[in-house]
Amino acid sequence: MNNEVTPSTSANVSIKHVAHSHDVVFVRAIPNVDDVLVDVELRYDTTDPFAIRARFLRETPNEIDWLFSRELLVAGLLAPSGEGDVRISPSTTNPEGVRIDLKTPDGAASFTIGAEDLKDFLDCSHAMVPRGEEFLWIDFEFELHRIVSG
Repeated sequence: MNNEVTPSTSANVSIKHVAHSHDVVFVRAIPNVDDVLVDVELRYDTTDPFAIRARFLRETPNEIDWLFSRELLVAGLLAPSGEGDVRISPSTTNPEGVRIDLKTPDGAASFTIGAEDLKDFLDCSHAMVPRGEEFLWIDFEFELHRIVSG
């Protein structure tokens, strides 16, 4: 982890952003088929301090990125959380796992990740940007300019 983690404290201070990633294995449960192991990169980047990016099928033509709310992943460690396309909950079939259900217009998939793997990753993200301090990492002037400029 980089020690140059410094959030913006005024409009005149530049933000030194850092990122951190963990390689983890998700287990995809497919009915009537053996479970499929999927290598996933979980990435936290202070440029988007509220989000976690999960990169599936890395280095393939079918590479897919999903963006998760960091707080949703934290909540899903303890209790069923989420609505709509993303739902996260403690696994009912694996007491040491977390279930992640994803839906798109093209289909749905269910995965399990080790709760310790997810917790370790989230702990690293909270060491970088503690809960409640995410807003310090957002350059509101830049974002407003980007929105207004189109």
